[in-house]
Amino acid sequence: MSPTVRRPIVALVAHARQVPALDRERFASRLRAELHPSVLILETCHRVEAYTTSADDDPSTDMALVVPAGGRVLSGDVAVRHAVSVATGLDSVVLGEDQILHQLRESLEAARSSGSLDPEVDRLFAMALQAGRRIRSWRSGRQRSLADLALDAVERTIGPVRGHEVLVVGAGRMGELMARAAGTAGASVTVANRSVERARAVAAATGGVAADVDPGVDVRRFVAVFVALGGPWIIDALTVRALVDRGAAVVDLSVPAAVPQALADALGSRLLTADDLAVSETDVPRGDRVPDPRSDELIERTVQAFRDWQERGDARAAADALVRRADLEREAELAALWRKLPTLEPEAREAIEGMTRHLAARLLRHPLERLGRDADGVDGRAVRDLFAL
Repeated sequence: MSPTVRRPIVALVAHARQVPALDRERFASRLRAELHPSVLILETCHRVEAYTTSADDDPSTDMALVVPAGGRVLSGDVAVRHAVSVATGLDSVVLGEDQILHQLRESLEAARSSGSLDPEVDRLFAMALQAGRRIRSWRSGRQRSLADLALDAVERTIGPVRGHEVLVVGAGRMGELMARAAGTAGASVTVANRSVERARAVAAATGGVAADVDPGVDVRRFVAVFVALGGPWIIDALTVRALVDRGAAVVDLSVPAAVPQALADALGSRLLTADDLAVSETDVPRGDRVPDPRSDELIERTVQAFRDWQERGDARAAADALVRRADLEREAELAALWRKLPTLEPEAREAIEGMTRHLAARLLRHPLERLGRDADGVDGRAVRDLFAL
């Protein structure tokens, strides 16, 4: 088999700094509907990105038709460098934040589970995640999060929250981070959620108290309200009026936005969104946004390592052939099983297929990693001989 031709990595990037939340949401829907399962899609509160490869040395013209206004098409080493910067947290609104590493790992596993993830994209993000873990090992102390940025923005407007009451609406990961940040700053925290049990759990863990998701006129107690929900914040008109009259600062960390439109219109500039934080954060100088001086060197080493891996065409060709052989054997065995069990429920078939994909991926991971380090071709030849590829 002839060596595999190096194909440039292509990244379609829409970030809150340039692309509004509604446009990013539409972009994500289009990616899921139109792009092949071999593409890795990353969605966070501030970014929607897709990674694939192209046979074209300059894919930007065609790909530009996919991204929204303000989005970017990156290719080659520029796309690779961006991917590593994302994994290391250096492209995040909160420099070096930990959440992106978890979100990226989940996106990679989801793409791998489809069984058709582009092997070059898979290899890139395996290396990017390794760089992300490495850069985080250099840090010490508590790491800042988007919740800290939200609190900073509120305190720049209304002053310190210490000694005052604040409301956190939402008891998911961001809600818990927000409750902890406000409690650490000395505020008395109330956690509200659709599930009162979950609100109580977060309140207990963060030193606050729990409340119903719609606080009613009781909302007048709070100098600030932070909303972090996975859906709309459904509140009564009396709550809206009381909140507007109170003059409290409101931050909607939800993407898409959870604050009702009527409340958003009435609040005007008193409402901050996750996108507002992404845009305004660069205007506030702060020492903790200065990256570790070793970061640039680590990113460049990772880019070069991926470039070297791409150049090892014979080893990559052997890896691709091994994956294809495993898929063919797996599909043949499944076809035989379906013939033996013709009445098997669709849900059971889907579960069995998922298990076989996961098992094949686990069994092949070590051989594929060896092939990724195959500088002299010895492992590639061995794999071809062992599996008759």
